[in-house]
Amino acid sequence: MRRVAVLLSTLLLVACGDGGSGGSATPTGEPPGTAITADLTVPPGTVLLGTSFPHDAGTEALLLVTGDPVAVFADLVDQVRAAGLDPLTYHPDEDAAPSACRVADVAYPGGESEALECEAHAFGPSAYRLDLELVVSEHPEPYLSFVRITEVRDSPSSPLPGLEAEAPTPEGDSPVTPPDFPAGLPGPGDRIGAPFAPSGEEHALLDGYELLAPPMMSTCATGGFVAVVRAVDGPSDAVAAWAEHLGEESFAQVPEPEVNGARLVLSGAGAGTVTVTGSGDYVLLDRCND
Repeated sequence: MRRVAVLLSTLLLVACGDGGSGGSATPTGEPPGTAITADLTVPPGTVLLGTSFPHDAGTEALLLVTGDPVAVFADLVDQVRAAGLDPLTYHPDEDAAPSACRVADVAYPGGESEALECEAHAFGPSAYRLDLELVVSEHPEPYLSFVRITEVRDSPSSPLPGLEAEAPTPEGDSPVTPPDFPAGLPGPGDRIGAPFAPSGEEHALLDGYELLAPPMMSTCATGGFVAVVRAVDGPSDAVAAWAEHLGEESFAQVPEPEVNGARLVLSGAGAGTVTVTGSGDYVLLDRCND
């Protein structure tokens, strides 16, 4: 994914409000203060889409950003420090001060969009790793206003230790304002991966489910998306149903799934992965085309 980065500290910052005026729907989700992991809670200015998704290898969560994105990420970085972990960020430019946030042109199969991106991660005992990723664009299409939180146990050590620096807590107003939440979302039979899914993949919403928010683009180099759906009147085995559904479009031959508790992972050579995680009535969908 191409990123033309401009350090946040060099930007002319403008005030960040609660979005544009009028016409937007109200996103539904768990409020600030809701537990995400043992150490993290939902920060002010966000809602937790559905629930957190624990599985045998860790926990995942997807948050919708409705307030000041810099304040949101600063709160999460401070929570990481309060948990006794050292937040790090990738810092390849030794001539510039480390910054967890930057404005970048983010590319996806359907085009590109300028967005604020923030990244931090931390390591703990027993091969523990925590990743925080924020992406917020002012443009209403494609809608991008999310934080993804990934907690992994038995994680390998950092692949790029020489390019890491301590992540400072972001400060100041945000250079971008989250867009209005869409007034309408795809329904059953509509594509839910657009415009981030790999070319030719539609991934229609199954009958009996509702999409909680537009999809978040994945960090996969050649396309992918992350989304949360809720079962309204869907199959009893939602994880298996969604893994089969996404797998049929993602692979020439659907591979046998790897089972990690409430999570199924499909992986095909040269075709990336499909990861489906369930928690109660909610399902987290992750299509990565690396």
